[in-house]
Amino acid sequence: MKYKTVTKVNPQNRTAPPKYYAVPVYAGEINLKRLSSEIAALSSLSAGDVYNVLANFTESLPKYLNDGYKVRLGDFGILKASFSSEGTDTPQQIVPARIRHRKILYTPGKDIKTQMDAMTFTSENG
Repeated sequence: MKYKTVTKVNPQNRTAPPKYYAVPVYAGEINLKRLSSEIAALSSLSAGDVYNVLANFTESLPKYLNDGYKVRLGDFGILKASFSSEGTDTPQQIVPARIRHRKILYTPGKDIKTQMDAMTFTSENG
């Protein structure tokens, strides 16, 4: 995967010298249509069948995450909802309005994790 080097100032101490960080350079996006076609080529299903399954999956997933389930997708891994909240002085001050930064966390399955650990990196800077 390609990366580039960027400088960032410490938001906690803006007078400190900036530091350098590696950030990913994305090659683009893969949409459901292309992904469906590639999966269909590896199976006995048509691209339309695969697309339909993936589209229905994207419709069903938020319901389970909202209900507090972790969604295990076999060897692919687990998806789960997460969030953070403002800190308060008392437990009674924790109310839904203080919950922020909703996101979905992905934990890869063992095989995918192994493949990600073997990822090679190339600097876009040369």
